[in-house]
Amino acid sequence: MKKMRALVFRDVGRIELTEIPVPKVTQPDDVLLKVKTVGICGSDLKILAGKHHFKPNTVLGHEFCGEVVEIGTHVHHLKIGDRVAIDNNIRCGFCSFCRMGLSSQCVEIKTSALGVMRDGGYAEYCLVPEKQCYVLPDVIDDVLGTQVETLATVVNGMNTLQMMPYDYVLILGFGPIGYLFAQFARNIAAKVAVTEIDPFRINVAKECGLTVWNPNEVDIVEMISDYTYGRKADIVVEATGNAIEQALKCVTPGGKVLPFGMDSSIRATVIPNEITRWATKILGLYLGQNTMVPSIRIFEEKRLNMKPFFTKVIPLEEGLQAFDLLGLDLRTMTEHPKQAMKLVMIP
Repeated sequence: MKKMRALVFRDVGRIELTEIPVPKVTQPDDVLLKVKTVGICGSDLKILAGKHHFKPNTVLGHEFCGEVVEIGTHVHHLKIGDRVAIDNNIRCGFCSFCRMGLSSQCVEIKTSALGVMRDGGYAEYCLVPEKQCYVLPDVIDDVLGTQVETLATVVNGMNTLQMMPYDYVLILGFGPIGYLFAQFARNIAAKVAVTEIDPFRINVAKECGLTVWNPNEVDIVEMISDYTYGRKADIVVEATGNAIEQALKCVTPGGKVLPFGMDSSIRATVIPNEITRWATKILGLYLGQNTMVPSIRIFEEKRLNMKPFFTKVIPLEEGLQAFDLLGLDLRTMTEHPKQAMKLVMIP
């Protein structure tokens, strides 16, 4: 039996580099990929910390691209050698949500997602259904290709927000998601500001030419009020997972709040009457929705400045140390300052 190297999530706080069998093509729509590159997502760290749904003994990694090396008998849109990006969120296509155009709410997503509930890209090979594969143009390299699905979630957010050229925009949190939202906002909105507490990522925001405030040092409500001439933000993107209360304080009457960060351990107090009185629009969404192809086009046309986004590319063997660079000590399961924005591994 052929073996491969993989980073396997065992349980909360436990992930190990080991050898496991290479998956076999058994279903007609199976595609076996040789993983070229895989990004480490913030949600992977939340899985390790027990703050996200998970399945023990699973190969993590949902931000990946790979080369097709074997296909099932009913695969007709891909060929051996194709280089593809992956949408890891497998929709059933038959539930009422899928059939009403709300595939991101598919009832099966939480039980079928690659790199969360099924083996993902932290390995040399990965088995995926054909419908999850999107052929990459040559202009998108293997590193950038890892972020197509990430960008697809943000494009869904931008479609929902309907950002206008006169909007004042505040983005809470300047991790990878906040970074991508800020790139779009700079191209569209009248003014953009971001918040961040991590020194490394504050420096990345400054490198991008963004106005950035540290909420541990200044009052963000006062800062956004002054920045917008007393109006506050027309749009607040909450990209941390733990600042929805602050987001509601920073948005102008009639404005929009997009809760985008994910942390199932967080609880917040919201006063319904204030939402009603100030006509605040809270816009919930989840994942990408028919946005993989638009995301490939955005990268293909170089619409975003992605150079400061990628901190380092490392081999799979250094994967355990990578979590430390992203601020999580696996030995003590404590958080500390980050030394990276986005890390990409090569299996």
